[in-house]
Amino acid sequence: MITASKTFLVIMRVFTSIILLFAFQISFACGWEESAEASRLVLFKSERNGFLKLHYFCYSANNFHEVSEVSNKDQEINCLEWQKKIGTNVATADIYTILYETDSDKFQEAYQKKILKQTFAKNSFIATLLLSKNKAFLDYLVFAKKLEYNNVSSLKWESWSSINSYQENVNNVALGDYEKKIASIKDSFLKQRYAFLILRDRFYRADKVEVIRLYDTYFAKDKNTILEPWALYYKALCIDDYPLRNYLLSKVFASCDDKSFAVMQHYNFRQTAATLSLAKNDEERNMILIIESMRNPAPDLSTIKQVYNLDSNSVYFSFLVQREINKLEDWIFTPKYSSSKIPSVSFDQMSWYDNYEKAKTDNFNKDIFYLKELREFLIGVHAKVSGEQKDFISSAIAQLCFIDDEIDLGKKYVAMISDKANTSIQLQKNIQLALVALKQDDLQDKNTQKNLFNYFNAIENLVEKDNSLLKNLYSLYRIASNEFSKQGDKATAGLLFLKSNLKKEASDSWYYDVPSFYQYIGYFERFATLDDMDNLIALYQKVNKTPFEKYICAGTIAPNVNYYRDVKGTIAFRKNNLAVAYQIFASMPANFWQKNYEYKTYLNEDPFTPKVLQKQKERKFNYHFNKAEFVARLIELKKENTVKSNLLLGHAYFNVSYWGNSWMMIAYDWSSYGNKQTYSDYVYGENNYDAEMKYQNSNYYRCTLAKMYYEKALKMSKNKEEKAMASLMIFECNYYDYYRDFIISEDERVAFKTGKEITNFYTVYNTTKTFKQYNCPLLEAFIK
Repeated sequence: MITASKTFLVIMRVFTSIILLFAFQISFACGWEESAEASRLVLFKSERNGFLKLHYFCYSANNFHEVSEVSNKDQEINCLEWQKKIGTNVATADIYTILYETDSDKFQEAYQKKILKQTFAKNSFIATLLLSKNKAFLDYLVFAKKLEYNNVSSLKWESWSSINSYQENVNNVALGDYEKKIASIKDSFLKQRYAFLILRDRFYRADKVEVIRLYDTYFAKDKNTILEPWALYYKALCIDDYPLRNYLLSKVFASCDDKSFAVMQHYNFRQTAATLSLAKNDEERNMILIIESMRNPAPDLSTIKQVYNLDSNSVYFSFLVQREINKLEDWIFTPKYSSSKIPSVSFDQMSWYDNYEKAKTDNFNKDIFYLKELREFLIGVHAKVSGEQKDFISSAIAQLCFIDDEIDLGKKYVAMISDKANTSIQLQKNIQLALVALKQDDLQDKNTQKNLFNYFNAIENLVEKDNSLLKNLYSLYRIASNEFSKQGDKATAGLLFLKSNLKKEASDSWYYDVPSFYQYIGYFERFATLDDMDNLIALYQKVNKTPFEKYICAGTIAPNVNYYRDVKGTIAFRKNNLAVAYQIFASMPANFWQKNYEYKTYLNEDPFTPKVLQKQKERKFNYHFNKAEFVARLIELKKENTVKSNLLLGHAYFNVSYWGNSWMMIAYDWSSYGNKQTYSDYVYGENNYDAEMKYQNSNYYRCTLAKMYYEKALKMSKNKEEKAMASLMIFECNYYDYYRDFIISEDERVAFKTGKEITNFYTVYNTTKTFKQYNCPLLEAFIK
């Protein structure tokens, strides 16, 4: 036996899909999601010389930090070794060009055709190699270029580039008795280079034993070359003992830049104790701890202290400090300012969902305590270091102060940063001075805005050289937007918010040069008041903008002031201020809603014919909608106050609700409740449902105004046709009010109370044309 409640649910579902025809075929506001790394805030970017090697290991929500530049220090060392061997008259830049920038195909073709000199005219390296006394070196280089093809068929050595010529070389360089060949070479420089080429070839042919033998024979006792750590890397990967492999990889990491990323990819982080047991001194133990720390997403002050105690000037110490501050920014800033509202890296994701507010408070208090502990340690360090390290530590302490809103103490350490500090630390100083202004100064003061422009502009000028700064700008502008909003300037706050989003999109590699319609107006339709819109429109129309005003408008101001007028009119309409709404809409071009956004697609039906009563085949989508004319008609109908005018008002307010055909009078997006989160929810950080519930005195979801006008018509009318229509639509309003709660919650709901209107529809008015047109057997299920 089916229970009454279950019967009701079955009937309701059928009723919803068949009778009410509420099966929207659109998904205008699709669900949206961005990566945790994209939403992560980061402001601290101070760097010391030597950080380039470590960029892959900056704190990140991704497995590794994305980099736009890698270190070529090892290659430059190799070029210096070549220069030392064949003559100081050879430019290292020329050596670099041939070894690392010259395509193998091009080199071999020039060699075979004996036109090396012509092909590489003015290259001092080639000119020197062509001397008869240097034939052995040229032979080596030819062999090395050919061997690039001995990796993967049709692909070049350690590259995804395809082979363009000399295809006969593919996997076809005969090594022969290479040991005899290496032994015959008297020059130790060439001997090691030949040995390295063979060792690398053996590695890619999975000959582990031979790789180890070649390293032990030619590199273990003669390490005075950059080739040694490169060769040691291959040997390490041929060892199956994981702690020993880790130990050797740590030595590679300490000795060169080129293999740092590869070391991290192959390092086994589950063998810490066993790896440390192999270290022969403090320096080796330190390097193992550094490697472990650079993959540790948790607080790690203990390692930082240990690294500092061994070498207070260590670049690794500075880098670990940067990582630790970036962690704190993620834990404190990301929940506060990002759309996700949780850190990009969370150790217990479920704790954020079980009780978000409690988890947020508990974690914040814990993070602030840790921040103070780190800051106290760095203040003690500050007095003992000098030079670049002192400038770096000054900026680090200042940043920790700003995260904790200790602005005055932060200013003290910013002032200690030398004017001769490197570019990266100077950049950080500009970020920190901007934070001081944003947190302490009157943001409407022209001098404050002038200073902010200078700070922002200084950072922007460096972005072309370092795209990673886009993330810092995203974070800074997000905080700036928040501060302007707190001081009541939503116009500036909205433009800075869009500027922040554009920087985030650019750093996340899906950057659009020109924002979409909604990107221009989204912040304002969510958060602005009518006065805010007046200020924004005034800024748009201002002729002599200040440098700051020009700056915040650059790339963010809408191409058409009517974008903002439409938002202002919509806000007024949401508040039932029809006079203001009409005034605004009437000031706009009549064809605006035919030529912009998605109005023509979704605002194209008669707003005075209730959608709920139309079958799909009856719907017409050629209505020429003009918001000004629509609002003017509402004003006229209210003045008339007749049965007919109240029915038409009821239809209009039903149609501008979420359930109707003209919802775009109220909202800029629409989503099914099965997917409540819209694009704008992800962008602006919280679901807009609570705000939408208040649109037009809750009419948007609850049909309150529509129901009020239907009830007025029912009470005023003496005509059965009018009463039948009013009764049916009061039922529809009641049903959708109930249905709104039912579809957004999995909780048990009380049974739907149909009311007397549907009973009257089937009894008192069952002879009317209205009844005959809209009667349906399933409606009878609601009669009690």
